[in-house]
Amino acid sequence: MAEEIVQLGEYIGKEATTKVSYNRRDLIVYATGIGCTELHFVYENDTDFAAFPTFPFVLPFKGTEQDVVSFPSETMMESNVSPGLPGSKFVLDGERFIEILHPLPTEPAEFNLVTKLVGVHKKGKGALTEVEQRLEDNSGKVFVRMISGAFYVGAKNFQPEQAGQTYSQNVPVPNRNADKVVEMAVPRNQAQVYRLSGDYNPLHVDPMMAQMNGFKEPILHGLCTLGHAARAVLQAYGDNDPERFKSIKCRFASPVLPGNTLVTEMWEEGSRVIYRTKVKESNKTVISNAYVELKPASKL
Repeated sequence: MAEEIVQLGEYIGKEATTKVSYNRRDLIVYATGIGCTELHFVYENDTDFAAFPTFPFVLPFKGTEQDVVSFPSETMMESNVSPGLPGSKFVLDGERFIEILHPLPTEPAEFNLVTKLVGVHKKGKGALTEVEQRLEDNSGKVFVRMISGAFYVGAKNFQPEQAGQTYSQNVPVPNRNADKVVEMAVPRNQAQVYRLSGDYNPLHVDPMMAQMNGFKEPILHGLCTLGHAARAVLQAYGDNDPERFKSIKCRFASPVLPGNTLVTEMWEEGSRVIYRTKVKESNKTVISNAYVELKPASKL
């Protein structure tokens, strides 16, 4: 019997639109979930109260829900534009990018989440599937643009093997010692707090599920690790001002355990800060090929 071959041409460019929403409590819970203690991220009455820039990453998980959601959630399933790829054993969160085009309102808001499949590319023993997501208001104004790269382990039998475009890129660190280094201890219960923002994957809380997936204990959400790295860069180079934040990119390299200490090394290259995040206890790199683009400080 001939093996199934998936023709990708009919999938590239496919779009789906779903509703997402949030309130001030969601902004505070997310900020707490990535370890923020600064009042302008965690206190609604602070005069500079603002969304932490990477907050939009959780909206495709939670959708419009205020209660616990399943995993995958209804919004995740409604916005799924990726084809089923033969041979896929499991999916890894590979790369992420977010660009803030307009600041998110701090009052309760609803947006249209527009998801588009932009590329599927053969890589090693699997495939990297890349999806673009935009947060738009009802007039079509785009507030946020996100790119997610998911690695389908074992994927095969799809044509062409390089379909659409790719945003994946290597970002080598400069050949010098880091200009700045920030350490952040990850509390043992950090994943239990972070999941309240909408990513209820049991891998991050259930010991049995973690062991079934080859981990000795629940691991930290990759996007929580990214949130910590974003905090480190914004503290070191952006005066903790969310208005200075333009975009962030990363590639996930290895999992983090709650209780680990994250060490983010940074190199300033003009408006771009190249960074790399490691676990202090093991010296393992957990985020690589990464940068943050910052805007200049406002002149008084």
